[in-house]
Amino acid sequence: MSDLNPAERRLRLMMSELREASEFEVHDALPGVVDPACEDIDAAFADITASTGISLDSALKDCFFRFEQCSASWSMEDSENGLSGEFCISHLPAVVATEAPPTATELMTQDERQRYAEFRVLDDHPVSGTGAFAALRLNPETPTPEIWYHDFHYNLGGFRMALDHCRYLDALTLTKGTFGWQFLFCDVSFANDDFVGLGDELGEMLDVFPRLFPDHDYTDLQARLRERM
Repeated sequence: MSDLNPAERRLRLMMSELREASEFEVHDALPGVVDPACEDIDAAFADITASTGISLDSALKDCFFRFEQCSASWSMEDSENGLSGEFCISHLPAVVATEAPPTATELMTQDERQRYAEFRVLDDHPVSGTGAFAALRLNPETPTPEIWYHDFHYNLGGFRMALDHCRYLDALTLTKGTFGWQFLFCDVSFANDDFVGLGDELGEMLDVFPRLFPDHDYTDLQARLRERM
């Protein structure tokens, strides 16, 4: 992996961790292939500005990866909560070109419709087909785009996440895409009837993963779970 940058190496390591842990059954994994069009990171950011009119914060270059797609769907053997997950991510030029899927926007408020139009899909679940997705909110006034999680099972407007693109990728490498992990960074309560089951699943993740992946630090995620219980 010597020809990969640090962000790409972290993603490849995550894929290796999933495959090497006997407790996981991994499906439809794509470890990531470098897109030659993204070899020059400065040029890639310049192209984003040219296509969107938005100059992204240069700090996002620190976590820029060149993979056309990095994805996996998985389930965990002998999980009491049926723990499973999926992620499907692409490099930033692909993300900013991927609008949120068509939906019944007439059911949204005017503010929600405007926000939804600014969403660009960052991470979704094409294999399991949950319909949930994480998105960058592209806005000329925000060089560091907000991250939102959209799941129609909970509401129409989505949930703003308390992290940026780089921290999203960091959290993804910890959670391995466990379904619903994004809510650890949203203003929700797992005591709410809609979220009780999810709280149980994430509790199992944060009990089991530190033992399976001892090289990672899960204390922040564990604290976030406690705050929402």
